[in-house]
Amino acid sequence: MKKILYGICGIGNGHTQRQLPLIEYFSKDNQIVIFAYDSSFNFYSNHFKDHPSIKVFEVAVPFYVGNKDGIDLEATKKLPTNNKDYDGINNKAVSTAEEIIGIPDLVITDYEPVSAQYAYKYKVPFITIDQQSKYLIGEFPKELHGQTYADEVARLKMFFPSAASRIACSFFDVTRKEDCGDVLMVPPILRDSVLSMKNNPKDPVSILVYFSSQKEFPQDLKEITLIFSTFPEVEFHIFAPSIDGQASSGNIHFYKHGDKQFNQVLENCSGVISTAGHTLLSEAMHLGIPVYAIPLPVYEQQMNAEIIDKNGFGIRRKNINEQDLKTFIAGMPNFRNSIKLDTEVLLRGSSMKKIISVVEQILKTR
Repeated sequence: MKKILYGICGIGNGHTQRQLPLIEYFSKDNQIVIFAYDSSFNFYSNHFKDHPSIKVFEVAVPFYVGNKDGIDLEATKKLPTNNKDYDGINNKAVSTAEEIIGIPDLVITDYEPVSAQYAYKYKVPFITIDQQSKYLIGEFPKELHGQTYADEVARLKMFFPSAASRIACSFFDVTRKEDCGDVLMVPPILRDSVLSMKNNPKDPVSILVYFSSQKEFPQDLKEITLIFSTFPEVEFHIFAPSIDGQASSGNIHFYKHGDKQFNQVLENCSGVISTAGHTLLSEAMHLGIPVYAIPLPVYEQQMNAEIIDKNGFGIRRKNINEQDLKTFIAGMPNFRNSIKLDTEVLLRGSSMKKIISVVEQILKTR
């Protein structure tokens, strides 16, 4: 039995869900310690609370504020949410992990730097699995809708200066720069429930609406539901971090993140309205579902939304409004056809087998 330390970012739900299939696979024959924070810690500490070979410990990672040149350290220091005892929390996690697994055979991280520090301390093989690493190798516009990817590259170089293998998961392919380093580009990691799913839109037209927990959405639910109420022939299923005070009524239905109805709605919807996070857009493209993308003000989401809009897989907008919603609903058949016919942009399938192969090759050497 090998020993694996696994670090998982806690910003939003995408990191959490993306790594779950891999952890479940490797937990069958290996001992795993997980470092996680925020939403990922909450999920994994509950999900694996009775698992005999998985232990979950909380770490704390400050949010490093980005700017057009990289990282803004002054703004990072002043950020109220960064007021934590990082050393105390992380030292406790590290010391406990040392008692349980000592020197691990492998460290894997999805954008979580404390696990990386552990790997560097013990000089063990280290793998990064994320979507940001594509910015180390790909040709992208330097600036996109007021955002640059300089901060993405700066964080990668600061958090993970070296790795035995860098794996970039992406629902779209990139053009590689010359002499850009060794990053393995693979399709997204998809949940088993999505891989076994076939999108089958039902009547009346149903749209899944998802608001990320990463940052506050630019519109409140009251304004959005008022717009949705002008489309009584369409069912809107809204999934949000919090639905306090919101009750389903007429053609508008509310669910909290994690609701078991999510898969059923995804399977039967005709379209998705969402912030432009990587995981849900990956699932939508895999299932052939058009997307109305409202990107948050970070380069990654701007680029994800740009791919959707530029290639006719849906539309990119700054907010939800009646006219653009009409355009999206009317265009859904054409958007769906563009997704189906694409052979150049989208990376199809799941990367599970490829990633498992990379990890197992390294474990065999230990």
